[in-house]
Amino acid sequence: MTSTRRALGALALLAALSGVTACGPDGSEAAGATGGPGGGTTAPATPSATASGTPAADPATDGEPTDDVNGDGKGGDCGNPPTLPAGIQKVKITLMRDAGGFEAAEATPHCTPNDWIYGAEKDAPTKHYVLPTSVTADLALADGPGRWKRVNHEQLALHVDRCLAREIGAPDDYPKVEAPFGCFGNVYEITLGTQGEVKTIKEIWSV
Repeated sequence: MTSTRRALGALALLAALSGVTACGPDGSEAAGATGGPGGGTTAPATPSATASGTPAADPATDGEPTDDVNGDGKGGDCGNPPTLPAGIQKVKITLMRDAGGFEAAEATPHCTPNDWIYGAEKDAPTKHYVLPTSVTADLALADGPGRWKRVNHEQLALHVDRCLAREIGAPDDYPKVEAPFGCFGNVYEITLGTQGEVKTIKEIWSV
C-alpha cells in the first residue's frame, strides 16, 4: 500500500505541473445570469427568427449543429443522445491524489463517427469522490466491448493512476497498464452509497 501511495502522489504532482487541476472548495461550476445594479437578473431578448422566416442561429454554437462530426455543418447521425438509468452516473476521472478518492467531471455523450462516446472537456468542473476499500470495481478488458474483470480496491487505484499518467504524458519509465486491461479515456460508470461514497465503479470501454 505504501508503494501505491507513493506512485499516486508522484502522479498528482505531475498532473499539477501539467495543468490538470481539481475544482476548489468554492464550487466553481456555478455559472449563470449576471445580476444588474438593482439585484435583478436581466437577459437580452433573442429574436426567434429572421425577417425571411428562417430560425435564428443559436449564438452559443454560431449556428453549427452541436453533434457535428466532420465539421461540415451537417451534423452527425447518432440520433438522440442516450440517457442513464436513475442512480447511475458516468464520470471522467481527472486526478487521483491517493487511493482514498479521486476528482472527476461529469461525463456527457458526444456524437462521434463511432456513435455516442462519453467524455468531458478539459475545463469541465470537477468534484471529489470518496473511494472506500469496500468498492465493487470492474475494469474493461482490452480485447473488446462488453467484457469486464472484477478487481479489488488497490488494483483499481493503480489502474486509474496509470491510465491518468498515460493521458497527461508521464515519463516513459512510469508503470504501464498491462494486459488484459487497457486505457479508454478514464471514463467510468458509478453508483453512490448512502454517504455519497462510490459504491460501484465500472470502466467504460471505447475505441
